[in-house]
Amino acid sequence: MNIDDMEGLDEETRKEIEGLQKVTREKDGGDTFAKAQFNIGSVYHENNKLENALKAWNKIKRSDNPELYAQLRLDIGVMFKQGNDDERALIEWIKVKHADSSVAYAYAQFYTGRVLYNLNKTLESMKAYKNIKREDSLELFIEAQFRIAEILLLEGDPKGAISSWSNIERSDDQAAYAKAQFSIGSILLERKIDKELALIAWNNIKKTDDPKIFADAQFGIGYELDNKKDIDGALKALSQILRSDNPEVYAKAQFNIGAILRKQNNNEGALLAWRNVERSDDVDSYTRAQFSIANTLSENGKEDVSLSILRSIKRSDGCEIYSKAQFNIGCSLSDKGDVQGALLAWNSIERSDNLETYARAKIRIGFLLEKKQDYDGAIAAWSKIERSDNPEAYAVAKANIAYLSFGKPIVAKKAFLNIRKSDNTRIYAYAQFKLGLIFINEGNIEEAVNSFNTAKSYYPYESYCCEKICDLLKVSETKNFGLILLQLLNIVLDIVDILTLDFSKYADEEKPFERKLAHYTSTYTSNLLLGNDKNNTRPSSFRLNTINNVNDPSEGQLLVRKLKGVKDNSFVPLAFDEKFHAFISCFTFNHDSLNQFRLYGKQDNKEASGMSLVFKKDFFQSQNFIGGLSHLSVENTSKVIKNISTINDTKLDNTKVQASDNNEIVKYSVMRCVYLDPTSEYFHLAQRNRLTFFRELGEKRIIKNGIEQSQAEYEWELYQKYIGEITDNFKEAYDKLKVIYKEVEKEIDNVEASLGASKAKEMNEFAEEILLPLKYLVKHSAFREEQECRMIYITSIDRPEVTMEYGSFLYVEYEPSVKEHLDKIYIAPAALHHKRYFDHLLKDVDVPVEVSGNVFR
Repeated sequence: MNIDDMEGLDEETRKEIEGLQKVTREKDGGDTFAKAQFNIGSVYHENNKLENALKAWNKIKRSDNPELYAQLRLDIGVMFKQGNDDERALIEWIKVKHADSSVAYAYAQFYTGRVLYNLNKTLESMKAYKNIKREDSLELFIEAQFRIAEILLLEGDPKGAISSWSNIERSDDQAAYAKAQFSIGSILLERKIDKELALIAWNNIKKTDDPKIFADAQFGIGYELDNKKDIDGALKALSQILRSDNPEVYAKAQFNIGAILRKQNNNEGALLAWRNVERSDDVDSYTRAQFSIANTLSENGKEDVSLSILRSIKRSDGCEIYSKAQFNIGCSLSDKGDVQGALLAWNSIERSDNLETYARAKIRIGFLLEKKQDYDGAIAAWSKIERSDNPEAYAVAKANIAYLSFGKPIVAKKAFLNIRKSDNTRIYAYAQFKLGLIFINEGNIEEAVNSFNTAKSYYPYESYCCEKICDLLKVSETKNFGLILLQLLNIVLDIVDILTLDFSKYADEEKPFERKLAHYTSTYTSNLLLGNDKNNTRPSSFRLNTINNVNDPSEGQLLVRKLKGVKDNSFVPLAFDEKFHAFISCFTFNHDSLNQFRLYGKQDNKEASGMSLVFKKDFFQSQNFIGGLSHLSVENTSKVIKNISTINDTKLDNTKVQASDNNEIVKYSVMRCVYLDPTSEYFHLAQRNRLTFFRELGEKRIIKNGIEQSQAEYEWELYQKYIGEITDNFKEAYDKLKVIYKEVEKEIDNVEASLGASKAKEMNEFAEEILLPLKYLVKHSAFREEQECRMIYITSIDRPEVTMEYGSFLYVEYEPSVKEHLDKIYIAPAALHHKRYFDHLLKDVDVPVEVSGNVFR
């Protein structure tokens, strides 16, 4: 022995080492020798003499003591690893054999796998992990399975990862089993492999395995079942999560329970769930719950309580929810007429809180200032919105700036040109259509045509007309006629806008006046529209039927006859128009009318034996829809315009909403009919009558301006003013229409004189095409009692959306579900025996079936 090996050691330690060195393999045997060398190495190691320790340990052979040899190689490898010498560590661990010590071998393989993984040798790493068996070390086997799964995921083999997790059994370790099953479910869902198997994996997890993972699994199950419309299953899963399992997940579960119940119109249950969420559970969920409570209370008429809750939400609770709360405060105060309060709330929202909400607030500020005729203030608010805040809001802002600047075509043109297709395709089309009109006024016909062609997908009818007008403007002989037809088009569009129902809030009332419309039909048709899950009968689509089936002989003719000054009451049957064929569905403000039950609500031609289906306003396209007349399909334009919500929604919600790739549905607007007397200047717009207010509100009393009065009488008086304004607007526009049409007739005579009868006939047909949107909204005054509103679709009968069936059935289908949009059903006096059946059919959507209040024998 070299004397230097003992340098620095105390006398007692020297003697200990010297004594151990006297043990030899030949004299004392391999096992004793190995233990002596191990102890020598340990003494050197304790005295920081690593090289001396290694010399001693390296003298030990596998044959001396296999288990000690394996443990020593394992420990030496760990020492090298701690010294960042991965290569020498791997050399030591590879020396450990399973036959030496199954436990040491398992650790050696585990450490090897970890080092190789860090060296990006993932496949070699996985091979090492796979060498570890359950019987070697249960703890390391479990950990190895998780690491194998991690590697397989990186290698793009999720099924292999699932197989690895599946090797872990509950009897191995309950918590590890729960973790593995949760991972299986998560990957099956994330990689879209098998949703059903994912739910099975999550359902395998018991609360006794691991309460926190159980809570996560049940939350995931609830979320997925809600997406599958399995409401009972979703609520059952979410309700199993307790605060003691995981306070944060409990809070999220209660929030989603509230959101589900709210969608089911169970407001009381939703409020109870949201109120279960405490701030100490999870600040974010608590704040969101408070926000949802406020929104629900507001919708149920408890505006003051709602405002109090919204005002309690601070920026420190979460900037996003704070900004949404302030946004909704502003909306509520604006609805109440508190302009300053609304502006204060909206102006409190900062860009740093939430970009989209900030942009929406500026949009609303602009609208409010515009209403006050503070146009400069409105433009200033909209000008603060940047594309990076929200591209759609930016486009809305620019479009509205252009609208307020339309007397300044240069400013309007610049604003419209700032709008990109990527901001919002519909608003971009709107901008292009308006640019086309600007280009016409500039005399730049080619640019106008390009703009109209770009806008065609959302403005099919308008662009079709404008492109034909541009063709007229290019020719000197027809230029003046083109300009007159442009005026005709504009006034027709104005009148359609006046007649389109506005379902938005009016004055200080909580609900719009014209918030629901009824459609009378038979019990047989109602059953088809609602479907029957028990019999696996899918609901039929709502239909718009051919105009040729109606009972008014003046349909489609009366408007043009009036404009031409024809004053007689004789009509020939409506000619069948294949190119521009009208399909309609009729609605009325009279939800429970005996006369309409007798005429239209019939089964097997028996009077008053049918039903009145009362639809909510969201069954129809809203008036503030950005786009052209979607109910006309001309030439090769697209069939419909998709009904996507725009940025200027009234309030922001925070309930759980699921997005879908196919959740866009086609909707049409609904327009009130105009009743004209063929022999006089009398006209009448379809509207509610006084009885409907008393039927709906009964004996309810309200206090307005300190005076208690009948709510029905109060709303009726407000409605008279409202409908009076619409009537005045219509009269003014209709008078303009008559004047312009006289100019059209005069110009057609000029065209005939200069270009011939054939060209004049062509121009007359074009003028009638421009009148198309109005032709089927004008009815004979004899039908005034019906107070009809119409949904219309005009197209060629060769279009693929037009269905022809044996027996002269000709119709187009309407996409929105009838069952999901019903408010209630009135059942006619002679159909009472069907009530129990329809009660059962509608039990899952909470649509009441009421008996008609009319007497009939």
